[in-house]
Amino acid sequence: MAQRQPSTPPQPPAFEVRPHPTKGRALHAAAAFPPGAAVHVFAAPALLIPSLPHLALVCAHCLRPGNPRACTRCRAAYYCDAACQAGAWAAGHARECKALRRRQGEPQPQSASQSQSQSQSLSQSSKSQQKQKQKQTPGASSPSNDDDSNDTLDDAPSSSSASASSSSGAAARRRPSAGEKVAGRSGAELPTPARALVQALLREDLADALDGLEGHAARRREQSGAAEWREMEIMAMAACAFAGKPVNEKEVRRAVDLLCKIQTNAFHRFDADLGQVGLFLEPTLAMANHSCVPNAMVQFIGRTAVLRAERSIEAGDEIEISYTDYTYPYTMRKEALAQYCFECRCPRCKDNLNVYQVCATTPVAAPPGTSLAPDASSTAQHHSAVIDEATVALAKSNGESATRLIEDWSKPDMAPSRRLQLRAQYSDCRGLVGGELWAVTPVPQVLTEISIYYAEKRNFAFALAVACLIATRADPYRYVAWFHPVRVKNLFMIAKLLAHTAEKSASLSSSVMSPPMRANMDQEAQIKLQEIDQVALCQMLLVMVLRAAPSGVSNEWDLVQPARELLEDIEQLPGREKELSLINAWIKDPATETSKSFFDYAVVQQVNALASLGTAALKMDFGIVF
Repeated sequence: MAQRQPSTPPQPPAFEVRPHPTKGRALHAAAAFPPGAAVHVFAAPALLIPSLPHLALVCAHCLRPGNPRACTRCRAAYYCDAACQAGAWAAGHARECKALRRRQGEPQPQSASQSQSQSQSLSQSSKSQQKQKQKQTPGASSPSNDDDSNDTLDDAPSSSSASASSSSGAAARRRPSAGEKVAGRSGAELPTPARALVQALLREDLADALDGLEGHAARRREQSGAAEWREMEIMAMAACAFAGKPVNEKEVRRAVDLLCKIQTNAFHRFDADLGQVGLFLEPTLAMANHSCVPNAMVQFIGRTAVLRAERSIEAGDEIEISYTDYTYPYTMRKEALAQYCFECRCPRCKDNLNVYQVCATTPVAAPPGTSLAPDASSTAQHHSAVIDEATVALAKSNGESATRLIEDWSKPDMAPSRRLQLRAQYSDCRGLVGGELWAVTPVPQVLTEISIYYAEKRNFAFALAVACLIATRADPYRYVAWFHPVRVKNLFMIAKLLAHTAEKSASLSSSVMSPPMRANMDQEAQIKLQEIDQVALCQMLLVMVLRAAPSGVSNEWDLVQPARELLEDIEQLPGREKELSLINAWIKDPATETSKSFFDYAVVQQVNALASLGTAALKMDFGIVF
């Protein structure tokens, strides 16, 4: 196993905070950074907590997914192991733990109408905060005394785990009232912002850090509806009660102000598999302003946030990041940014540019051997979504309408079988697919779900083909940086699928097409896979994954260790001396003409061939032929 490298920020200081004439404050680069460089590593967040739906699914300290065990006292925090539990205890859970169980069994009297109204508001606030686009030694049961120094982890599922994961059991049949929540009977059910607020009320260091940030409380109150602002007040009241503060007008007003600052400045900690798994707040990083054509991005690795140059940054340039997914349609980005109380005026928003137009005008050069589409910017300049007015209009109108239609499929009352749902979603994208607009949201998201569906059905060949389609026709135009985590994670997915198809190229399922269609597609898939050196392709893709890891914390990235392990398995295969000599020469110097030609043949051409199989499979398998 590779030795872990220390997570140390670059020296000297890589940025400085300056006043901004319209944005308040801004981060500016103190040096030049090429694309991919780590501008700064933020390894000590002021606040890092899991989101309510993921409470029992991720470690409360490092936020890595797995099978964490519950804190035996509060049952509202889960940890990978004793090391994470100890780290969290020192970071603030010592005070939070006591607060979250402080009032268990002490319901606060209130009228029935208050209980019903506040219960509804807390439920709604828990759901609504999930939609916001903000910046992994068993113990006995909890002892009765208050000596917290020997807090332990529990192997058994806790009550909070059951209530978080079972929507059809007793917990769902009887939802605790807001009065009970305020009284502290269910600390594990606090909405994520309220849980964060509890920490801010208990920790002076966090409160002091928040005091220096802007929360736009007055504007939020003016712009939000009465019901939404009431939700904020109820969460503030709940947090005050848990933190042992008086639930009076003065304390609630202060708590609401802190809550506004948390919701304005916190990042949603995103996991590619689980989605938004928690909140991350670092006061200095929060001063980075937004652009939908950012020159930097924030990459989360465990408890660490890496501020990384997405494009070239010169000394003195303002460092801008995106607060939301900038590939989404303009109106949806605008809605997501409304909570930050500003209107984005970047080039993408000003002219409502689609992803192909942005790719064509703001390219990021990929070093040799790092991208499956090294000429994406040149290709984008001649794409119909750039040069043809009708296609440009199609990308705008259908992109938004299809995205909203597909979001409706996530509603509980619209949940048909998995395949029927994917078929309907793909049908919603038919206009975009017919226009070869593979990179326009929501097409890439739907294709990703289809690839996952194929893999779940053990149809690895088709899963691979669709993943290759995404990697060549969508990702390079959505995210122009070759090291963008979305692109790299898909490379790793292709490598893993190749490991399956290389072992058994004929592992194709046989359920959704008519027999003649299925037979023809199976035969074409087998021929293409047999023509490809799948082992060499898998090995080179894994090298690309490792090259894309951020410096300083590369060993801590969740893709690095499995990529290295898979590489080690491949390198031990016998009879590959000829292939290894070519691959090793490419690894040593990918910039030579020989290495460039080899990479183009062994990687780019082969992945494109598989991508063409993906388009054919989609047309037949999902019944949409253009």
